Amino acid sequence: MMIRLLHQLTNVEWLSMTFSGLVAYFVISRLLKGEPSREPITDALFKSGLIVLAIWKLSPLVLQPTLLLDETLNLFSFLLSTGTDPGLYLGVAAGVWFITYKIRKDSIPAEKITEVLPFGLLSGFVVFFLLNRSVGTVTEMPWGIAVDQSSYRYHPLGLYQLIFGIATGLLMIWAKRRGKSVSFGSFLLYFSLFQMTLTFFQYTTPYFLGLSLQQLFFIVVAALSIIFNTHKKEGKDIT
Repeated sequence: MMIRLLHQLTNVEWLSMTFSGLVAYFVISRLLKGEPSREPITDALFKSGLIVLAIWKLSPLVLQPTLLLDETLNLFSFLLSTGTDPGLYLGVAAGVWFITYKIRKDSIPAEKITEVLPFGLLSGFVVFFLLNRSVGTVTEMPWGIAVDQSSYRYHPLGLYQLIFGIATGLLMIWAKRRGKSVSFGSFLLYFSLFQMTLTFFQYTTPYFLGLSLQQLFFIVVAALSIIFNTHKKEGKDIT
């Protein structure tokens, strides 16, 4: 029983997400050391992370309320199960709304959040894919990886994500040391476009106009990033 429990715990995605989120939190907290806005920023980001995790984790019950009436539903198994993709995207939207609300309510400097958030997100991103194996579609490329005892080889999506995360992080550190930091809008744009590219190496289900829900999500993020950059540039031109 104990061995089975340990095996389940090491394969629980939400534990990896939680740990990765904590790593991101500590990186941001470290970067804000000595800043007067450190406490309100870290508090807002921590709570928004809890919102994302809670909505993602409970999304199966929201999308399938009949599960609440299922007498065979095991609470322990449910806690160890993963959430849904729609729940994750809804959670991200709710988390962003909460941060925006806290910025306006508590007069938190938005520019300070956008300065440190990319480093925190990348840190958590890299840690998550170090802890999880992610594969995509079948490939004949020499770097494809085998899963279990399959005779096929698959795109190592986790490796692609790690290379992107580490390379982007090093580029941002290099730019910051040269006094040319990457804007938050540009970071989101590059990130969303890369994630969109990876979806073509994944098995996806068409949701709208032949695009998967994941692809639609990253298209929206890319569009919002462009709007954010344009708005910020116009603001600088006015001043």
